[in-house]
Amino acid sequence: MFASSSPASDLRPVPVPRVLALAEADPQRPAVESMLMGLALDDLAALHDRTRSAARAARAADDMPRLFDLVRGMKTLQRIAGARGRLLMAPPVRQG
Repeated sequence: MFASSSPASDLRPVPVPRVLALAEADPQRPAVESMLMGLALDDLAALHDRTRSAARAARAADDMPRLFDLVRGMKTLQRIAGARGRLLMAPPVRQG
């Protein structure tokens, strides 16, 4: 899926994070995605919700670099869950 300059066996195991923030060229990304693929769908959804809340806080604080990493994490979670038949979406915005 992702090109790596080192064999996959060189990647360290990745613990489940509280929120998922991925740098653009994160060398641990293949290991992170492998760990995510092993999570239950409900755990992916919970991680998505926590990451979305952190992204909302980063946006409110005008912390754009952090926001970009969090959004990249949310999109990764959406892609992995979608491949397994589950859509992860933000709840509708309330008007009023």
